[in-house]
Amino acid sequence: QTFLEGHFNNGFSQKVMGTVSDLIRATLDLHKAVSENFRKTAANFHYEFNIRHLSNVFQGLLVSEGEQFPTAEKFVWLWLHESERVYWDRLVSPEDQGKYNVIAQAQCKKVFPSFPVVRYYADTDKAEPLVFCHFAESILEQQYDQITDYADMSHILEGALAEYNETNATMDLVLFKDAMCHVAR
Repeated sequence: QTFLEGHFNNGFSQKVMGTVSDLIRATLDLHKAVSENFRKTAANFHYEFNIRHLSNVFQGLLVSEGEQFPTAEKFVWLWLHESERVYWDRLVSPEDQGKYNVIAQAQCKKVFPSFPVVRYYADTDKAEPLVFCHFAESILEQQYDQITDYADMSHILEGALAEYNETNATMDLVLFKDAMCHVAR
């Protein structure tokens, strides 16, 4: 709480500052649900979630800057992204990832009921991107912000790949949606 409040005192709105206790509660409840639902087994020996994972979520939140997050809603989306980056990325099967999505949505609806989370978890290709990265606008601008369109993200990454290929050994990469999201994380 001290770290978040101190961070929010640097240019964040009062509405974002008002989410501190809810963010902490949501993160603790999500961590507990993930720990209970995804147990370590012989096949999934890396399904071990501890306090380091909690700190990684908050570490991602502390990268934010006030001017990129004027509303509490956008900051909650950042929280969802960081939680997904820490927990969802460790899950190996589509079934486990789907189960995590249900848990995260339920947690968000419980703690932040006024924010519509469904648009990020739609089952179709019409789901909006829930991706934050340092190259949301361009590779040159290092501002941690939300990607609003996969096509724009593809254009930025393809440009960076072309620039890389001019000075280094050529990498022929296909930047499909999951690959782009992996690069962003």
